[in-house]
Amino acid sequence: MSAETVGMDHVTSLIEKMSWLLPLTLMFGLLVLMLATLQHFLADIRSRSNVRYLNIPARRSPGESTRRRIDRTNGEIGAFAVALGTIPLVLYAALLSFVHFLFLELSLMDTGYFGAISLGFILYGSYKIKRLKARRRRLYVTYEGQMAVAQEINRLTPNGYQMYHDFPTDRFHIDQIIVGPNGVFTVTTRVISSIGRRRGKTLTLDGQRLVLGKKSDDRTIPFAAFQAAWLAKWLLTATGEAIPVQSLLTVPGCRMKTLRTPPLSVVTPESIGETISTFQGYRLSGKTIRLVCEALDTKCRLSPLP
Repeated sequence: MSAETVGMDHVTSLIEKMSWLLPLTLMFGLLVLMLATLQHFLADIRSRSNVRYLNIPARRSPGESTRRRIDRTNGEIGAFAVALGTIPLVLYAALLSFVHFLFLELSLMDTGYFGAISLGFILYGSYKIKRLKARRRRLYVTYEGQMAVAQEINRLTPNGYQMYHDFPTDRFHIDQIIVGPNGVFTVTTRVISSIGRRRGKTLTLDGQRLVLGKKSDDRTIPFAAFQAAWLAKWLLTATGEAIPVQSLLTVPGCRMKTLRTPPLSVVTPESIGETISTFQGYRLSGKTIRLVCEALDTKCRLSPLP
């Protein structure tokens, strides 16, 4: 036997021994490629929710941050739906590659392992999509409530009031800020997603708690008051004047019943305009109104395109 024949036999033997690497490389290569594509898709979704196409420094719209969260959630649902249909196919392709290249005969246990892994991916993906859809529903309900409140507030415009929606801070957003001759107001919209289309439920005001049926919320009222205090401090820094800020809380879709008076005004969306226009409090001069509006306007405009 010649040296050339021995070398060829050695190469052939080596290829046969390493043949198991081909399907394994194919499987992991496809999985890595798909996961990288999915990661890129999700990153693109997060960035696109902030994309603007006109170089106009417009004011923020009502529910701007909620709308962006809805866009991101829709993208995540699409990404998981694609992965849900793709990963089992990749695993199936890898399984066929092992069978074809290695001339394997699959036992019932091997088939069971493959089925269990595929079923695990399907169950996890279905669970994530279900959770994301539930989140999307809550966000849609919140967005509708914020838009409804904004429409009621905008009726104050002919009376000389200025509206600023979805005012951004470092840690949170103030749903609405209203500036007029009788003061500065913040409006916090608390939308209870469980209400849905069932209007007319009675919301009980129990001091710092909101009670609806068997559920209670002791965080919304203190947080609404905190927003007003934060804005007053911010306006002092921005304008150099100490300007009191009145806090209002509205819960769309509910009737109100007072058990203990809360430390701020809790009103229905329909009564916001009357509550603000008839408020007798700190009167603002024309100069102060202009300073406040200039400060808020600068902060509440979308950044121009680079």
